[in-house]
Amino acid sequence: DLDSSPDRSGMATMRCCVALLAAIQLVVPVAGLAANRALYPRALSAFNKKYGEVRPGTYYYRSQEFLEGSFDEMARVYGEEVAATMVDDVPGVLAFQPANFQPSLDIFSGIFGEDAARAMVIRNPALLSCPPSGPDGADKADAKAMYASYVVAATRPIGGLLLGSLFLLLSIPAIEIVTGIPARAIVQDAIKDVLN
Repeated sequence: DLDSSPDRSGMATMRCCVALLAAIQLVVPVAGLAANRALYPRALSAFNKKYGEVRPGTYYYRSQEFLEGSFDEMARVYGEEVAATMVDDVPGVLAFQPANFQPSLDIFSGIFGEDAARAMVIRNPALLSCPPSGPDGADKADAKAMYASYVVAATRPIGGLLLGSLFLLLSIPAIEIVTGIPARAIVQDAIKDVLN
């Protein structure tokens, strides 16, 4: 009887395994996509709040499908909650090329180690814009990228106006050198006049 031979039953088992794996591959991405979309409205809201009505032809002009795909890939690589937080911090990351997210993280991981690289990108989500290689590629990253991620994370809560003011204060000595105007003395005198 050919139907009960060991070769036939092995083939039937293998066909069942292949069918099961195919079914798993169909179900898992769809389930993952649905889970990743739970926080997508929050991410889209942050993006729209920052960029509003973006004109066609500008960098941040992206289709709804592109933004969804970008969030899905970010959630796959970093986790859904982390992805939503990165978009809250830097809404423009939704417009970055999602095909670069995993390859760039892999390269950063080769340079800094997996945990350090992941933490670096989470602190400075703008690093998601790095292609894996090229002039501004992840393969060019060095210790400065790691240090900058700490600076970005520490100064983000300050906000644009306060950060600009801090930069201005730190640049006063350079202004004095270039112009020859004693800016610190002028500011100190003005403060004394206000307090008196």
